[in-house]
Amino acid sequence: MARRVQTPEGNIMPGFHIVSKNPWIIHCYNFGNIFSPIKQLAPYLLRPARGRIHFVLTLNWSILPRRKFEAFNRAYHRHLRRYPHLVVTVLANEPDELQLLREHGIRSELCNQNAFLDERLYTIQDEKKHYDAVINSRMAPYKRIELVRDIQNCCLITYFLDPQDYEYVKTVLPLSEKYKSACPHLHFPQYNGRTWQHYNIEEICKVYASSHCGVILSAEEGACFAAMEYLLCGLPVVTTPSIGGREAFFDKDYVIWTEPVPEAVAEAVKKARQLPVSAQEIRDRTIAGMQSVRAVYCEILNSIAREEGVERDFRAEWDSFFINKMHTNMSEPDAVAFLRAQGLNLHYPLLHRLHNGHKVFKAWLKGLKQTWRERERERERVPHTSD
Repeated sequence: MARRVQTPEGNIMPGFHIVSKNPWIIHCYNFGNIFSPIKQLAPYLLRPARGRIHFVLTLNWSILPRRKFEAFNRAYHRHLRRYPHLVVTVLANEPDELQLLREHGIRSELCNQNAFLDERLYTIQDEKKHYDAVINSRMAPYKRIELVRDIQNCCLITYFLDPQDYEYVKTVLPLSEKYKSACPHLHFPQYNGRTWQHYNIEEICKVYASSHCGVILSAEEGACFAAMEYLLCGLPVVTTPSIGGREAFFDKDYVIWTEPVPEAVAEAVKKARQLPVSAQEIRDRTIAGMQSVRAVYCEILNSIAREEGVERDFRAEWDSFFINKMHTNMSEPDAVAFLRAQGLNLHYPLLHRLHNGHKVFKAWLKGLKQTWRERERERERVPHTSD
């Protein structure tokens, strides 16, 4: 099946990773839930015997829209007051985010998340070119997959997170004669006629190698890991204007900007195919940019350590703590158990256990109701015949 990840309501902790135990530094992302996983972990984390606990929080979605920032700003300052032994440094993906954060007294630095992909995993493969373009995208309306309509030979790599994604797919792909498709020429090899298969990184890289360029079409999201995957695999990129920071490692020599209309996107793909830059040059220049941002990140970590009276050289220690994307997902109880095993002082009282059990039950009930509604809609679509 396609990757279907539980939401925070389903008790899956958004990604985090322990960078250091001396001092305590935890890198995390607020995946789709304002200030998580800090919000989920904070009630369990007691003050350590020495120093404070530092969270380095990467923004996975743009906070420039007012609706996003106001909620984030409230959460940040509320946790600052409630948990004085927790220190949060927010990593902005673009300069406008950094300015907004600092204007509101939020401790922050500029450090784009795409520097945290592992270039050893995303590599140039030797494959015959089959597709004019590839789009690696969640099956969600904000990704605007329908804009690839006029590309005659485009491949889709996708995954599903919410039940609504399964409704959107019916408007985009020709899965059945019952549904009108926006993209009748789109290839989607993960679908075998009945179910969606999950592609691992190696399989994704092979599709990239079979494509002439990578396409990204959202108007608003985060820095978008797929943008960096394309570049590390040597693909030029076609992109629409957006907010969120995905352009941090873009270069005019191998990125084509286009208006968000199908005809313009198709024309941009034709231009990308004609670019003279080699795949290896795209990859090498991208990695050079990543190294510069990683140096900034390590200096942020060094500065945090100095605040706690510890001298460290995180650049020299990079290989000892770096993992792909700097996060791992796990359930909330597993996260608590893991952090305790790592030596943090935690408490996990009965009240929290009951609360978590209630969240799991709510998620199960929500999924059950959604499945029932989908089956009812399917029954309504089936024509009735009379004897």
